[in-house]
Amino acid sequence: MSENKLFDTDLFAAETSHKYALALVNIKGLGVKTFSYLIPDDIKDKIKIGQAILVPFGRQGLINAFCVGFSNYLPEEIRAKKINKILDEKPLFSIEYLKLLEWVANYYCCDLVTVLNAAIPMKLIEKAAKTEQAIEFVTFDGATKRQTAVLELLQKMGKTPLVAFEKLAKTTRNTIKKLDELGCVNITTEEIYRNPLDILNIETTEPLYELEGEQKTAYEGIKKKITEYEIIRQNPDNDSVLPPLSILLHGVTASGKTEVYFKLIDDCIKSGKNVLFLAPEIALASQLTKRLAKKFGTRDVAIWHSSISEGERYDVWQRLYEDDIKILAGARSAVFAPLKNIGLIIIDEEHESAYKQTNPAPRYDAKVVAQKLAEFHNCPLILGSATPDISVYYRALNSGNLFEMKHRYRNAPIAPVTVINMQEHSRAAYKSVISKPLQTAIQETLAQKQQVILLINRRGFSTFTQCKACGHVIECPNCAIPMIWHAKDQLLKCHYCNHIEYFPEFCPQCGSDALRNSGTGTQKIEQYVKDLFPENNVERIDSDVLVRKGEHIRLLERFQKGDIDILVGTQMIAKGLDNPNVTLVGVISADASFNLPDFRSSERGFQLLTQVAGRAGRGEFTGRVFFQTFNPEFYALESAKSQNYRAFYEKEIITREEFDYPPYSRIVRLIVSSLNNFRAEKAAAEIALSLCTIIEKYGISDRLEVLGPSPCVIERINSYYRFQIIIKNKLDLKGHQFISSFLSKVIMPKDVKLAVDVDPLDIL
Repeated sequence: MSENKLFDTDLFAAETSHKYALALVNIKGLGVKTFSYLIPDDIKDKIKIGQAILVPFGRQGLINAFCVGFSNYLPEEIRAKKINKILDEKPLFSIEYLKLLEWVANYYCCDLVTVLNAAIPMKLIEKAAKTEQAIEFVTFDGATKRQTAVLELLQKMGKTPLVAFEKLAKTTRNTIKKLDELGCVNITTEEIYRNPLDILNIETTEPLYELEGEQKTAYEGIKKKITEYEIIRQNPDNDSVLPPLSILLHGVTASGKTEVYFKLIDDCIKSGKNVLFLAPEIALASQLTKRLAKKFGTRDVAIWHSSISEGERYDVWQRLYEDDIKILAGARSAVFAPLKNIGLIIIDEEHESAYKQTNPAPRYDAKVVAQKLAEFHNCPLILGSATPDISVYYRALNSGNLFEMKHRYRNAPIAPVTVINMQEHSRAAYKSVISKPLQTAIQETLAQKQQVILLINRRGFSTFTQCKACGHVIECPNCAIPMIWHAKDQLLKCHYCNHIEYFPEFCPQCGSDALRNSGTGTQKIEQYVKDLFPENNVERIDSDVLVRKGEHIRLLERFQKGDIDILVGTQMIAKGLDNPNVTLVGVISADASFNLPDFRSSERGFQLLTQVAGRAGRGEFTGRVFFQTFNPEFYALESAKSQNYRAFYEKEIITREEFDYPPYSRIVRLIVSSLNNFRAEKAAAEIALSLCTIIEKYGISDRLEVLGPSPCVIERINSYYRFQIIIKNKLDLKGHQFISSFLSKVIMPKDVKLAVDVDPLDIL
């Protein structure tokens, strides 16, 4: 066997006349790797890409693997071992699927094995289909009087799971065995589909709504674009390669974008094609899937995200590959699920950062991969948001592929926003955090039996622990950031490396006992609200409470039913919640997102405030929104207050153009890290110098700008010192290829790491 670091496209050849097969294996201690194996003569005509195979591997003996390619040549010094056998003749993925993953590897400057590991759940090899025995009636011939009674019940029930029937008929396995021997029953082994939708408790179905007003106008405009694109694409006289059709549906919160999606989905399914529908997070994907299943039935709808079980994942994957699912909904990773015959891709809340994987590699963006997937399938891509990504809006606006819904459904009023200047209100506020006007509004809302959402975009109880005597802040020993106090666990935690500590008795700097927790997180707000409103049910939703499978679904269902009066949470409560009884939204610290040293901080802050404000007043009751801030005149906050995206965009785009930030460039971020600060800085400087020298040589320094190296804003994570190089690419694909070619030749010292982040979310 021989390890292969990278694949070439000829490895994806469909012919099975090759001498060697490439096997993807997951080895304890080594991780996911690929190795070449000799194909025995007896399986040469049977082996296919995507099949599970059994291969020998050193002292571990025979292990499971995937066939991911073929070749005819190996270095002379290597003697390849033989594949033992094919475990499953039914492939789990195709050649076309691997070509998409190869593109992802090339675009995100990483090896294909890394992408394969991220895309294909390796445990699929180990999983077998779940089976159960079923029993059905055949005849009464030869049965005793008592056996006949059992058979009569079975005849009425039809084919039934054997264990369930035994309990219902109050009979024994011995009686069933005798009936089987007499030929009175037929016992078969059936494959069970483990459906992850079962947890959603879907009982009723709903018809599609009739579109009205702006919904109907947007739908008809999008349909016209799709039809025109299809005509051009199928025109035999058109020799040019058409880029995929990418459409932005920009609709204010509660404008009814989802119903437009559903109508487009219905059209797609009726045309005989399938739909991929992405939501940014698991909680939203679950809500979305529940709505889809109610509209289109549980049989044709599936869900895909990291929280479904391995057994469910295996069964859904099998059905996808067999083209037995019409609509696949899911979070980021669903873009890699093997859905066939795609006729439409929809990405809801497209502005959300959750679509980008930040760590580990591949640092892919599901939106970018979906764009390529749309190109592979020649299908339209619909992006939807009330607060679109600046670059997405810019491209849609300038290509004529922008459709807008500027009013709420049936012209329902947008909830008015009250800005509370905490410079004036903090002294009278409860614990200096919850202002008097917000307290009063909460009290009034609860008195009317309506519900409240409170946003604080920091988890934990306090955001830092400081000595009041010397000013020392307790930092994580591995990362250059403060430890966060979690009151429930009575622990200090680092949210980057998960390091935990008990609260120190004395300051490690000066020995004083004057250590105090400062700052505010979700746990503290939850406690303060419980103190203020002890008679009401207050719950918190953030990543710390979502440890049990399905916990987010249970919490949101309780909130929807009215069992929770006040829901405190991080940014996850700003997305997709459609509860008509929520009439008050309070943002505890509206400035938090604006204060980060990143070119997207204003955009992020505006999006978060606009989105969470949109949760209020979505039903028959009028909503209210309160922003608590120390900077009430900031332009992004002003735009969020008036829910005016265009006003924000027109100011923000001027800054982006002035500094050549997206959409006027594409950014590649290089992060060089080492346990030794000097080594990291030296390696980063050498890379930057080499890159600048080559750029100067080719005379493209005005189109490829290199910034840095400089220390990252968070200088140390997990004990690694970090330096970054920012590359602004104004040459688009050519520039990307230039950078990729340069990086492929970079050889790093063993004690230094290089991470490549294409289209990074931030530069922190």
